[in-house]
Amino acid sequence: MFAEVYKSRLLLMAIAIIPLALATIFALGSWERRAWQSGDNAPSSAITGVNSIERMKQSLTHDRKLLASYERDQALLRAEVIRRRKLFQDGQISKEQVVEAEQLFVGALQRLHTLRGSVTETDIAITEAVLGEKVARMPVLPVNGYSETTELVRFNGGFKWSLKEAPRIEKYFSQTFGRSLPIAAKGQSQTHNRFGFDHRDSMDVALHPDSAEGKALTNQLRKAGIPFIAFRSAVPGASTGPHIHIGRPSGRLAH
Repeated sequence: MFAEVYKSRLLLMAIAIIPLALATIFALGSWERRAWQSGDNAPSSAITGVNSIERMKQSLTHDRKLLASYERDQALLRAEVIRRRKLFQDGQISKEQVVEAEQLFVGALQRLHTLRGSVTETDIAITEAVLGEKVARMPVLPVNGYSETTELVRFNGGFKWSLKEAPRIEKYFSQTFGRSLPIAAKGQSQTHNRFGFDHRDSMDVALHPDSAEGKALTNQLRKAGIPFIAFRSAVPGASTGPHIHIGRPSGRLAH
């Protein structure tokens, strides 16, 4: 009897998750189609301007809501795994039923992790898109020039940076703080393609530049002569994306 009851519970949970997954796939696919269509129907054409930023803000709002739903799903599945493990220990259900619940839980965690990374990347990209326009209007810094405002910090280091140098930055951070460098984006991504940004040799780090870790990282970058832009501000009503952009400013992709 217990086996039948829990099989039914598991089936209902799986059925509840499937529509969410399908909705996500449909939404992402629809976004891709809208993105390329507004670029003259050509995959090589990037979406630029105010309209693309507004669409990305809408996409971010949608994904944040979906993320909250994913978090609730994984919490329920985690509780189910714990419950089933106890029932198995008491000899009331089979090992297979525990494995089934564990597999559903792992799948939910993977979906949650993937969407969380996408949300962070979009969040940061919106910040760079909006504040990047201000950077473009600022005076060009001389080599090793440094500039600081309430919104951002710029350093035009003379070191010839490329992503090949990223491992040494990651090593410095992990040795200093005992955890991995929180990289939000490394190189070009679909998000940067949508905005039309050339991010091929840049790396975004999800650290507030005024935090202890952020200050240590930017100080290290200045010592090494590595160029960066540290975004202090978020975009009101859209992003919460203060971060450190390592590399040259993201210019527009050539059409």
